[in-house]
Amino acid sequence: MSINPLSSTIGAQTNNISDTRQAGQIGREINRNAPAQAGNTAPTSADSISITGTASQLQALEKQLTSLPVVDVQRVDSVKREISNGTFEINPPRIADKMIQMESFISQRLG
Repeated sequence: MSINPLSSTIGAQTNNISDTRQAGQIGREINRNAPAQAGNTAPTSADSISITGTASQLQALEKQLTSLPVVDVQRVDSVKREISNGTFEINPPRIADKMIQMESFISQRLG
């Protein structure tokens, strides 16, 4: 087993790093000059993006939702009072109708 002096090992590593940097510089210069040498011209159009109708609708809905409060505090207080007074009425047919409307709405939008 041979022992290499520390200074020679560090010197070799430094040379490798230097060589790698030079190779990277040369590669960048070649890439930069390649279009001109090949006769290619720079791209004339800018990148563009188009949004589908559904995506536009989702963006509009998102804007509407962000402007609405998270909780209707007045409605919550009203329901709390009715529950504590014993006057809160559950209307199963109305709940079922609202659930059907919601399902229909979702099916139309996604289907």
